[in-house]
Amino acid sequence: MANICNSTTIIIFGASGDLTLRKLVPALYNNFKKGRLAECTNLVGFARRPIEDPAFRDHLQEGMNTFSPDTYDTTTWQAFARNLHYFQGDLGVAGDFSRLDTFLSTLENGSANRLYYLATAPEHYPAVVAELGTAGMAEQADDHGPWRRIVIEKPFGRDLASARGLNRAVHAVFDERQVYRI
Repeated sequence: MANICNSTTIIIFGASGDLTLRKLVPALYNNFKKGRLAECTNLVGFARRPIEDPAFRDHLQEGMNTFSPDTYDTTTWQAFARNLHYFQGDLGVAGDFSRLDTFLSTLENGSANRLYYLATAPEHYPAVVAELGTAGMAEQADDHGPWRRIVIEKPFGRDLASARGLNRAVHAVFDERQVYRI
């Protein structure tokens, strides 16, 4: 009998930043190592820098060796890294989100759950959310099809008024049940 895996893709916006290197990838790697992250989970980094998948993987591996050396294991890293991908895009270019959607559809080879992780500067949150909506990347067919979620990192606004404004921008695209705030 074939091994069927519920495919999930985690897309990190701001993947070339410090948060991804120091915290996110070590946490995802350690969950993978503990069997809490399926082997078919794709991790896609989205950032402006022009690099290829192997250089992205090497950069993240260096981060693991620096920031999580006690948990790093070469064999486990190689299994984890097989599903690390990089997508060069600009948060301010609408067409890059459509290109990303096409890239993800090809990578996922059909349908998959998607988790969008905003590891960017807070001023980019509304634009990223809006572009995900414009590209149709936040839509869920129903409760039985692939889900779409968004994780919003760091400060959620500077004050009550800006937090409410960000909430309005997020809710214009995502239902509350799709939103996770850290």
